[in-house]
Amino acid sequence: MKTALIFILTATTLLPGTWAVCFAQSDAAPAHAPSIMDTIIDPGASVGPLKLGDSHDRALELFPQKPEDQQWDDLCGTTLDWTDTTNPMGRGEVLIRISKGKVFQIESATTRFKTAEGITTFNFPEDVRNIYKGMRAYTLLTAPVPALGDRPLVFWVDKKRGIAFAFAWDPSRHKRYVYKIIVFEPNKEFCPEQEKTSSPKWQQLAAYSTEPPPELSPEHY
Repeated sequence: MKTALIFILTATTLLPGTWAVCFAQSDAAPAHAPSIMDTIIDPGASVGPLKLGDSHDRALELFPQKPEDQQWDDLCGTTLDWTDTTNPMGRGEVLIRISKGKVFQIESATTRFKTAEGITTFNFPEDVRNIYKGMRAYTLLTAPVPALGDRPLVFWVDKKRGIAFAFAWDPSRHKRYVYKIIVFEPNKEFCPEQEKTSSPKWQQLAAYSTEPPPELSPEHY
């Protein structure tokens, strides 16, 4: 299983509600990099050209595996981890979850893809809240990850629309930001960070919470 991609956030502001992002860039784009024209995240349906229900082969056709990409099996099925090495805004990744040969969940952790309203990785919680109403909040009580701020991830979920936003913590700004956008089949269960929502690690919070209460924090921060 691949560890979380490390994002470096700078103080330079690109747009309201976003940060500039610095990554290690490759000197040249690989010759087999896909040409992705569709970059819209459609809740309950697709991320760019990849649709829920697409086959494993179709996923590999749209997101061909490179030497740095990975694939593994977990509790939720099979995961394809595609690294976005050619994004001019910086390196990110797309995680494709597959069960019984079909894509059932797609996760975008790259600024290449965005919702129709313009929400993408590194937007702030208030940007999401202003657009998406009626979301429920959860936290996943797994071991803290330094690359994600050493705090549990917080998720805002709209199960009816089939979309969730995972928020990580930026210690330098003392603020949450969109770490990834998750698309899944409406009114179906999804796998947050390769965990089942039936897991005791998955805990509901008050709507639109950005922090779990101290009693739910592994580190009691």
